[in-house]
Amino acid sequence: MARLAVLLGGTSMERDVSFMTGRRVQYALERLGHEVHPLDIEATTTETLMEISPEAAFICLHGPGGEDGTVQALLETLDIPYTGSGPLSSIRCMDKDYAKRALRGAGIQTAPFRTFLRRAMNEMGAAAALNLAADYLGYPLVVKPAREGSSFGLSRIEEPSQILDAVYEAFGYDAKILLEKWVDGTEISVPILEPAGEEPRILGLVEIRPRDGAYNFEAKYTPGATNFAIPAEVSPADAARVEETALAAYHTLGCTSYARVDTILEGGVPQILDVKTIPGFTETSTFPLAAEAAGLSFEDLVETILETALQTEASAKL
Repeated sequence: MARLAVLLGGTSMERDVSFMTGRRVQYALERLGHEVHPLDIEATTTETLMEISPEAAFICLHGPGGEDGTVQALLETLDIPYTGSGPLSSIRCMDKDYAKRALRGAGIQTAPFRTFLRRAMNEMGAAAALNLAADYLGYPLVVKPAREGSSFGLSRIEEPSQILDAVYEAFGYDAKILLEKWVDGTEISVPILEPAGEEPRILGLVEIRPRDGAYNFEAKYTPGATNFAIPAEVSPADAARVEETALAAYHTLGCTSYARVDTILEGGVPQILDVKTIPGFTETSTFPLAAEAAGLSFEDLVETILETALQTEASAKL
């Protein structure tokens, strides 16, 4: 059995979700017989990691500091193997602006968007271009932070009078925001698992059906607030297109070990919404739900991800 650190908590807006994910992973690892040291991120984290000298770190951090390559780069400096993707892929996926540009460059469908930075707003008067961007995208549209998850700071806009309030709301979470065309369709989450030495495989397509129509923070983490269809109730042809698109996005963004690709199926065309390199593992999260439907217990899922980390050289992750 291995001596492990489970990194959880942190300082992002998703701190509470990180605790839910991290505690569940911690208990699974303990049931598997491992020596587990849960670590909330703080000023002494590096020293603590050096003292514990874990054989691997299981990263359960969500949002900035956890999914943006920060902790991954630190663990590589400490020569500690870790779960999930490397710094470069983490940076690409965490920043929706970077991710969408990489996907579009690879010919992968994602909703049209425009990017605004607080610095450009302050120093270049970029606010004057907000209506121009909105007219290009058309209504309804979405305003959201570029580097946050769990729908924090996201607003759906129906008319020009709502833009400024939504922009100020999004800038409250990040210095970079996106205006993005609203896409209607079937929302499908695609969990991808890549055990060491194997090709990435899709655990199952999870169709998301929020009861109140919006898959927001409450719908994601409140038991019973969202219904799931596993497998997604779409045609075989549509399912094949969703799987092909999700795997293409996974490879394009350089993901390794595991990730969740969130899509919208619009008129038979899959569009990428987001790629999460550290997806939630709570009781209501789609990744463990899909694993269970595929016959993989939570302990088996956690052990597979851990074994991949132990067998993968950190330097090979980039």
